[in-house]
Amino acid sequence: MRLTDVVVAGVALCGCAVAFWLTYRFATMPAAMVSGLGAEVFPRLVIGVIAFLAVLALFGIGNPPMETPAPVPPMVWMTAAVLLAFVGAVQLVGMWPSAIIFLIGLGLLWGERSLWKLTASALALCAVLYGLFVRVLGGNFPKGLIANFWS
Repeated sequence: MRLTDVVVAGVALCGCAVAFWLTYRFATMPAAMVSGLGAEVFPRLVIGVIAFLAVLALFGIGNPPMETPAPVPPMVWMTAAVLLAFVGAVQLVGMWPSAIIFLIGLGLLWGERSLWKLTASALALCAVLYGLFVRVLGGNFPKGLIANFWS
């Protein structure tokens, strides 16, 4: 057993244990009202499959030895930081302003120089998403704390 396999399997099994425990906090429904799998059964099945795969990885089954991977490029960490900032911005200013700023900022981070192209594509993508999910499917998106404060 390799140390990395033990660590990964241990973390996965601990996460499975916590998630499995959380399924016991689901509200129970009367048996007559349950159709198919109950609300707690499907997550438990998925958690069981993940735990089984973690045990297989622990013993190296289906997990052949490989070379040490190259270090993660810094751009990946910067992109992850921008994604985390986007999640916070959605809560603060709402989905649509955050999405437009996020798309333009990520494009600039990835090397696009034309602010006009980035702005046009961000506005077009947000318009398509808004039209599909809000107008056609009737969904809604977070307005943000600032919009809630003003309304």
